[in-house]
Amino acid sequence: MKRHIAGLACAAMTVLSVPALASTATAQTSDPISALRGQFKTGLGVKTVDTTKVRGLAGNAVVAKRTGVFQFGTSGIRASDHTAQLRIKPSDLGLNGETTTSDDDQLTKLFTGMTKPEQVVRIKNATYVSGGMFGEFLPVDKTWFRFDNTVGVLGAMSQFVNVAEPSTLKTLLGRATVKQAGTYAGKITFSELYKVSPWFRASIGGPLTSKDAKTSMSWKLYLGADKLAKRLTTSYPAGAKDAITVDTSYTGWGSKVTVAAPPADQVAKLTELEFDGKIEPPFTILNTIPN
Repeated sequence: MKRHIAGLACAAMTVLSVPALASTATAQTSDPISALRGQFKTGLGVKTVDTTKVRGLAGNAVVAKRTGVFQFGTSGIRASDHTAQLRIKPSDLGLNGETTTSDDDQLTKLFTGMTKPEQVVRIKNATYVSGGMFGEFLPVDKTWFRFDNTVGVLGAMSQFVNVAEPSTLKTLLGRATVKQAGTYAGKITFSELYKVSPWFRASIGGPLTSKDAKTSMSWKLYLGADKLAKRLTTSYPAGAKDAITVDTSYTGWGSKVTVAAPPADQVAKLTELEFDGKIEPPFTILNTIPN
């Protein structure tokens, strides 16, 4: 009889423990940070699509689109591969196909590059860029150049906020003023993002000015039933009358992703970009363009 009672007690404890375990598992997956960290497995990742619009006196206009992937390792983002393109045509920049051997030829190359896709591969701290503005100035035997601490020229016109970074996601959720049914929303300053996000620091390509540090960005994040990001929208002012809005979708969480560095013999150094010395390099010109 004692053995029988002991057996029933053990069975009862087993049954009672099942809901407790299930409850614990549910609690873990209901936390967006834990859900994100659960994706950090070598060779897996997520796909993203960014659409950038400028809102101004002429209404909303799509100005750029970027597609790509983030590849994870066991501790977070290991690599990324994104291709972005401005929604402009050569004719929009006054290009007529004619070139010269003067400064005009250099500017023509610069503007021609603006109409072409720019691919940016980042692996840990190394960044490789192909196409776009820089592509027009590469040596004839190179198709890439290395330019660290950046996400490319068009990265500055794409999504600054990376919710695949736990530190960034945690900061956003901690500042959310709207929390309901998988939807979070709020505001964050560029200064706050700069402190917590390596992606943001690479996107702006340098230190914040005191003015930019105060810029406030509105954001809205939509999570799926798995508590992983499905969509993120961000908006911030650009000048006195315009605003930039970036809409990002996330698909294929947990899919197999491979990001590889380009062949070493195809990679040029920044100093190998071919300028005639009569005008500033494109990355210098960009820094002088008023916002």
